[in-house]
Amino acid sequence: MSLNCEEIDLILKEFPLEGFKIQNVFQPSYDSIVLELYGHGALHHYFISTAHNACRLHPLSSPPPKNERPLRFMELLRSRIRGGTILSTSQISKDRIVKLDVVRSSEDGSPAVLHLYARLWSGAGNVLLVSDEGTIVDALRRLPSRGETSGATFSFPQARAPGLPQKQYEVRDIEGEGAFWQKIERLYGQSSGHLSREALLKSARESYERKKSALEVRLSQLALKENEYGQAERFRQIGDVLLSGYVPELQAKKAFARAFDFYENREILVEIDAGATVAQNSATYYEKYRKAKAGIDENRTELARAKASLAQLSAWFAGVEASQDPLAIAKELRVGGAARAKAKPKFPFQNLEYRGWTIFVGRSGKENDEILRHYAKGFDLWLHARDYSGAYVFVKAQKNKSIPPKVLQAAARLAIYYSKARKNLGGDLHTTFAKNLRRVKGGPVGMVIPYLEKNLYTTFTEAQIREIFESAGAEEEETKI
Repeated sequence: MSLNCEEIDLILKEFPLEGFKIQNVFQPSYDSIVLELYGHGALHHYFISTAHNACRLHPLSSPPPKNERPLRFMELLRSRIRGGTILSTSQISKDRIVKLDVVRSSEDGSPAVLHLYARLWSGAGNVLLVSDEGTIVDALRRLPSRGETSGATFSFPQARAPGLPQKQYEVRDIEGEGAFWQKIERLYGQSSGHLSREALLKSARESYERKKSALEVRLSQLALKENEYGQAERFRQIGDVLLSGYVPELQAKKAFARAFDFYENREILVEIDAGATVAQNSATYYEKYRKAKAGIDENRTELARAKASLAQLSAWFAGVEASQDPLAIAKELRVGGAARAKAKPKFPFQNLEYRGWTIFVGRSGKENDEILRHYAKGFDLWLHARDYSGAYVFVKAQKNKSIPPKVLQAAARLAIYYSKARKNLGGDLHTTFAKNLRRVKGGPVGMVIPYLEKNLYTTFTEAQIREIFESAGAEEEETKI
């Protein structure tokens, strides 16, 4: 259950925040924030959660994990109240609404006061930043039905009707040592709410099992290919045998060639195409030989990568299980637990390794230009949403290899996903080689005119986009278009 009004008052008394300076703001989850405060000669961290059945606020015994991706409300608070000083904290009318008054110097040097409200109602919790004039700057959860959006006028909930008895609450008797806020931190951290260690470990286990299953299926497929590619030399030998002559036979509607195998000194039956010539049937097996020889090295690389990914995934889950800090586990889940075969180089744009192919995604004009100038080569395939602004997606060419359909489809889906056509869940694309792109002289950064382009149509679902990022061992990143 969430904190009641008496427990909120007790925590505010046990750890008064007046005079503390806000050094930074973090957001461990979509419904919680952490204020990094400096006061009494030390750094402190103060946790505010609006999670269902776990609304609470209290100091933290240890620093939370740092965010590696910018989150909207966290960035807003950093821009508006970081560096400010908390003037006062209070619970309004025993109604589980906590108000923090923060003062910070404005651009002209005059003091500016902002108010941070935390409504700790289970199922209807929220955190809002409000100007001194009563205008909502922004909210942790934007709720138009409640009028809790940027620019709206902030209003308190209606007061209880006079004469109605107010329910009386008591501070819970929680076992353990330390102040009440320390007992609350332990209680909620272990077994309450979606940010509890118990709930997070369940999510981590589900994620681990899902990804482990996918990797095991992939390993099985690669092992089958390895066995098939191991027959490469035998395909060449059969081509030679067929070329030396054979007797065609028809068995159960399939055509076979009966021939003497001079490599193994025995007679063999080999499946053939009844309508093809001797040379054509031989060429079929020579083509199998060529493909097997070309694919065996790539398959072995993929096999090693999949095994390394499985080992890394197991190590990731073991580390999550060993962690006692719910916020640290939440961070690991936010990162995704995606196992990578090796550390990826840093690129100034989204870079994916998907099914053995490299895909570049430029999510802004600057990133598109960066890829064009320094990374794209002549025969790299370029994809871009037709009639919509959006990302430039490039599939890096590989010598003597054509792009597999699944890789092409993934690149197309990314091009639509990172464009203004995303809301349509599909659309048409331009595709051409990078060598057929011409810059627009004097035009916006990254703008090009394609020549000899072809049209491609694709659709996508959110699940398909997640599959692309999970297979590539990467995080989905927000579009900058």
